[in-house]
Amino acid sequence: MSSAIHYSQLRQFLPLSTFPKAQLIELAAAARIAEPADRSPILDAAHQPHDELLYLLAGEAAAVTHTGVAAVIEAGSPSAAYALNDGRFQAVTAFADVVLARLPFDLVDLIATWDQLAVVERRGVERSAAFFPRGIPRRWRYSFFPVLRSTPPAHIEELMQSFVPLAAQERQVIAHQGEPAHEFFVIDSGAALITREVPTEEGESIELAELNDGESFGAEAFGDAPYYSATVSMISDGVLMCLSRDAFLRLQEPPRQVLLRGADAVDVISNRGHWLDVRQRGEWQNAHLPGALSLPLQEIRLGAHHLDLACHYVCYCNTGRRAAAAAHILSQLGFTASVLDGHFRQVGAG
Repeated sequence: MSSAIHYSQLRQFLPLSTFPKAQLIELAAAARIAEPADRSPILDAAHQPHDELLYLLAGEAAAVTHTGVAAVIEAGSPSAAYALNDGRFQAVTAFADVVLARLPFDLVDLIATWDQLAVVERRGVERSAAFFPRGIPRRWRYSFFPVLRSTPPAHIEELMQSFVPLAAQERQVIAHQGEPAHEFFVIDSGAALITREVPTEEGESIELAELNDGESFGAEAFGDAPYYSATVSMISDGVLMCLSRDAFLRLQEPPRQVLLRGADAVDVISNRGHWLDVRQRGEWQNAHLPGALSLPLQEIRLGAHHLDLACHYVCYCNTGRRAAAAAHILSQLGFTASVLDGHFRQVGAG
């Protein structure tokens, strides 16, 4: 098999199956391909990699659970939809023609957080002054995601709601090269042209790129030298979504939240608290803490009415990233919510 992986091959895995194309392309570029020899060990519980997720792309692997049950994992089967090192197995060995995709764990979890919290199908939802109450339309190209990723998970929803719409006219200049950059822009409709003046030829400029739906400009507004590096003008009428530098910087400070280590979290649960799994439904079905409720991050606001205001909820996921966002939303809604610090499988370990 080629040492490169096509983004479409990642759609068979969870939580990757719902990720936008651009994010799958990013993950495919970051993936490492491994082809362990038949009968060679892939992992054992004592030395599981924590910085990468191992997915079975091809072949078959022999696995042994923590209770000693043997199983054969075949690529493309339901059991292969999850990472081999997600904690299900005590040991995994290459059985026949194994090809592994090794993906950066933290990047997968980061994209999963944005995907669950900020990305939805709009399907005819009417636009309003608050354009992002339901999330980002999937037709956008997400080139702006890396620009915003420093935002604490608990503030992602507020960040999206801080964008405001701007009607733009054909030939209108939106950003001037060399002027202070106060705003970041995403094109919701219409098209824009990026040009840059040539220092050696007065009045001359070169065309750098044409931007269309879902593409962005003005990332300089979030940097240490907030000046536009190029001029951006509209080619056609359209709508831009604008995020101010002040709004972005205001939301970079993480909110105060209660982070609980495993033993402390168990104490809360023992005192009439409740586990709340905020990962995707498929992740919860694969494995979860005993008695945990499943309420995916993207459903928190809609599903909160099923929760008990008198209960203390300990939110968890794979890193605490999605849990932090969920706990913040629940706190806004009047619930008592804490965050399990780290991966839920560490609860009770050791």
